[in-house]
Amino acid sequence: MTLFGLHPELRPAAEALLQLAQESGVRVYINSVRRSRAQQAKLYARYLRGQNPYPVAPPGTSLHELGLAFDISTYPDVLPQLGAIWRSWGGRWSPADRVHFSV
Repeated sequence: MTLFGLHPELRPAAEALLQLAQESGVRVYINSVRRSRAQQAKLYARYLRGQNPYPVAPPGTSLHELGLAFDISTYPDVLPQLGAIWRSWGGRWSPADRVHFSV
């Protein structure tokens, strides 16, 4: 998966963050970028059934639907460090939803 679908104003910062991680020897996996409302509804239903360990916004309220968020995982796990960098650049990240990076 790529960052295709991410809002054009957000994409350069997201690419820079992922490149920084990769240059440090971290493997980065892009889990989700832009989602349709139907995709968001399916994920939200899974979340309500307890089948998703991370929070999922109700359909119509997710920044993923607008291309303003992306979810990643890394190996080794350096999400807190990447989250701190992302926040220093003006983005939003929280340990409560550690895979989620947004505006």
